[in-house]
Amino acid sequence: MRSTLKMAALVLLATVSAFAGDLSPDMQAKFIKILASSAGSPGKVGCSNAAVQAELGKIGISHDPSSKVVWASSEGEVKSMSAGGKLVLCGKLDWLSSGGAIAIVEEGGKPQIYLHMGNIAASKVTLSDAVLKIGKRL
Repeated sequence: MRSTLKMAALVLLATVSAFAGDLSPDMQAKFIKILASSAGSPGKVGCSNAAVQAELGKIGISHDPSSKVVWASSEGEVKSMSAGGKLVLCGKLDWLSSGGAIAIVEEGGKPQIYLHMGNIAASKVTLSDAVLKIGKRL
């Protein structure tokens, strides 16, 4: 039963990710700010991506590698950051299966938030009910 559910989730993830795209760094930054605040980390996020980091700076978010909320710009970053017990935000649905907790993507010209509930729980970061209601759960 459990393996059937896991397989169904992987098929759904593959289907949805075929239609998902990247948001611009300024749009990513706006969503990162909302999610970081929701996770109890207002004003700081770990982020190594220069473009996203610059946009975060414009809206009052500073780069802090010790933050419990981080933005991953590659699948390798997702894997290493999730192993460190962080709430990993990313811009690719495929990276949720590698340890990402929340993917912020574009679908049909609109931003969408996907939540990987297992990875969110593993991060031990509590999100507000508002985020849990607007995000699509995988």
